Amino acid sequence: MTLKFDLRFRVATLFLTAILMAGCSLTPLKGGSASSSNSGGKSSTTTTAFSPSNDARKDLSDALRKLNISYPYRLTETMSATANGQTAMPESTRVVEFAAANRSHMKWTGGPGGDVEAISIGDQHYWFANGKWTEGTVPSSGGVDRGADFAKKLAEMVKEVKYLGPETINGVPCFAYTYTLETSLGGQNYVGTGKAWVAAADGLPRQSDSEFKVATYTNKSHIVYEYNVDVKVEKPAR
Repeated sequence: MTLKFDLRFRVATLFLTAILMAGCSLTPLKGGSASSSNSGGKSSTTTTAFSPSNDARKDLSDALRKLNISYPYRLTETMSATANGQTAMPESTRVVEFAAANRSHMKWTGGPGGDVEAISIGDQHYWFANGKWTEGTVPSSGGVDRGADFAKKLAEMVKEVKYLGPETINGVPCFAYTYTLETSLGGQNYVGTGKAWVAAADGLPRQSDSEFKVATYTNKSHIVYEYNVDVKVEKPAR
């Protein structure tokens, strides 16, 4: 398996770091230790204080579901990769803005294939490459972020969730959780661990950090979430 393929899989699953996709009913996470807004910058979420339950998986599942009514929001991901202890991909940054369940805009700078930009509006998808926009369908390993696909995939991969306790992230009081991830793709096993922070004030994710391994590659990801942002996803000028 090449590094390029591994990284494209990470994009397709939002790097498996949890708690970020929206747009459909999420399959509940198994046992163990609603409507979207427009792009005007106001979330449809009703703020409700969050307190951890005795079921860590349920807490994480509820945070995922809440994203389905938290548009618009933005995630900023910083990522890097190593192979056999050597740098395989220098640090790069991906920013995804979600105006609605089926309306997103992604920019990835510093990636292994150069800068990438993609827009998804309903069933229409646009890619920017070679100085121009192209309309077309999304490859199975493509980088357009679709809530339904990611929520389902994430629910399948999360194996264990544990509650750690209260922590403050970027000045926001949160509750911290750790989790493990496991899946297979193309005959390769993917395993990882992560940590996520859910805000006490509204039950929404604020940050996640993860490390994901396949073959000799180790991928690291750091994600920060922003809500009630001014997000407008429009068809690109061509």
